[in-house]
Amino acid sequence: MTFTIRCVPPSVTAQQKRVAIIGGRPRFFHGAKMKAQERTWASLLQPHVPAQPVDGPIELRATLVYPHLKGTPKRDVHLVIPKASKPDADNAAKHLTDLLVTMRFIGDDAKIARLIVEKFHGPEACVGIQIAIRPIASFIPQGVIYV
Repeated sequence: MTFTIRCVPPSVTAQQKRVAIIGGRPRFFHGAKMKAQERTWASLLQPHVPAQPVDGPIELRATLVYPHLKGTPKRDVHLVIPKASKPDADNAAKHLTDLLVTMRFIGDDAKIARLIVEKFHGPEACVGIQIAIRPIASFIPQGVIYV
């Protein structure tokens, strides 16, 4: 299953939690901005929810394309350029996998055997998130040495 969501990828991740001391103990929670973002994601993902969650070992590929920065030279605005700034790819992936489990795209994020997360800046026509979820069979990756 592969689909693309046309939106600006999130810059707030699941790791950015707030904390309050309640009854002498710390309680972690998502702020209003994060909750609003989750509602937006849910509405964008809803049309793509499969009838059954993908099960077994899974490959998840997420390509996040952000708009070019204002300082990008005009000669480069048609290029797709790697994004080497926040949010961290692993934090963005965690937020996405949590939502995919909640919305029943996949049964359990522990089943993700291969996770590929890519971040780029690109032209307006490319901005969005492409998600590919597929079951994978047993294999021996090339270049891996087993002893």
